Amino acid sequence: MIILQQNQLFQNFETAGGTMSYYYRPPKNNRATILFFQAFGGDSDYYNFKTVIDNLSQDDGILTFDYLGYGLSDLTDKPQTLPNTVNEFRQLFDSLKLGPTVIFAHSIGGVFGLYDYLNFSNHVVAFISIEPTTYEVVHAHPKGAESFAKAADAFNQLTPDQKAARQKDLAIQGDINPLLSAEDAAANTKILAGKMYNRNLVAQTQNWNAMLKPVAEQKLPNHLPTLLFSTTKRQAEFKQSGYLTQHPKSRLVALEGTHYLHWKYPKLIAKTTDQFIDSLG
Repeated sequence: MIILQQNQLFQNFETAGGTMSYYYRPPKNNRATILFFQAFGGDSDYYNFKTVIDNLSQDDGILTFDYLGYGLSDLTDKPQTLPNTVNEFRQLFDSLKLGPTVIFAHSIGGVFGLYDYLNFSNHVVAFISIEPTTYEVVHAHPKGAESFAKAADAFNQLTPDQKAARQKDLAIQGDINPLLSAEDAAANTKILAGKMYNRNLVAQTQNWNAMLKPVAEQKLPNHLPTLLFSTTKRQAEFKQSGYLTQHPKSRLVALEGTHYLHWKYPKLIAKTTDQFIDSLG
């Protein structure tokens, strides 16, 4: 397990599948705790969302957590299934005895958040997402798992020096939030480099179809308020998805940009998020 010795931000939680790293800031003044569900890739959940977190109300509770096989968390020998993944971090949630919560999910995190809500929804008051993964990805990337496995195999055959050179390119290639400070970018680059193409990520891609099946067959209930951030070109797709409900407070915000909208509009997304939560009363 990688440990950042220069800070004490992260805590460890022992799950049945391995040690999970997390950051927790308790809520103040009866605010909800926002649970951040990260995208596929292996970097730190905290640093991925840090520029949004820094612009949220200081009264908001914050919980970021690295899935097993991601960030500072351990690799796991458990099968990479949707129930296993969710059950691991659900153990952490339960241990913290959280009050009202808001799910905030990006990309594949939407799948994990959807499954978590449908199975453990007792404290969730809203669902916020940034381009959550829909079943369309199966059709858009039919050979995604095969391509990732080949890339992982090629990477793991490199010499240590070649791997180090490849890892140094991460920030340049856009795998790291460009708005992070130099110190935070270096920390997240180190974390991501340590988890690149690991066996858990490979196994996860090989289980995409099974993991995404709930997205095709289930949707969030209309009594749950939802806020969805989308690129303008994909808003029609998300309006038809199970992530946007018919609750009167639900809305879709379309923005110009790429899949990582929170890296381009952290202040806007944070402000809109707090306004949305405030509107729920």
